[in-house]
Amino acid sequence: MSTPGYYRFPTIWKDQIVFVSEDDLWKVTLTSPKAERLTATKGAITRPHFSPDGKWLAFSATEEGHTEIYLMPSEGGEPKRLTYLGAISKVVGWSPDGKILFTSNGKSPSPRIFLLYSLSPEGGIPVQLPVGPANHISFGSQNRSVLGRNTGEPAYWKRYRGGRVGVLWVDNQGNGENRDRISQLSSPAIS
Repeated sequence: MSTPGYYRFPTIWKDQIVFVSEDDLWKVTLTSPKAERLTATKGAITRPHFSPDGKWLAFSATEEGHTEIYLMPSEGGEPKRLTYLGAISKVVGWSPDGKILFTSNGKSPSPRIFLLYSLSPEGGIPVQLPVGPANHISFGSQNRSVLGRNTGEPAYWKRYRGGRVGVLWVDNQGNGENRDRISQLSSPAIS
């Protein structure tokens, strides 16, 4: 029997599942459904993502004020803060070459506009991706990608049809040119 709770932001790698509950990271495996708490932080944690090799977890946390990017071993351990942007920063995944991908409003002209960045797991200065404002990016085989603009929290945008409606740009060739455009889908859930 499962335990009722408020579970959010699941991420999976092979037989491991990490999720957020009680503002901390928890892990279960498909062979042992007993959840193990990975963090015990002061602030809220969101958006964990396994690294491509499964060794690391990148996530967003409001441990010391603004939402920043953190990294920790997927087996548990001390989280390491990687960014000091003083803005809202949200992990969206990993690049095929092993960099953390995140979105932030730190250098944008408006707090509602988010830009995408990549960051080495060792830290350093984030590099802005040359894709303009975006909320999400995901890579597939042969460097193909899907870029999400205005794809943030849709709950308060139901039935909205104006200029900030969500749009997906698809790079089918893997050459960095997002040509195919999918829009006017009324914010569907896509997996």
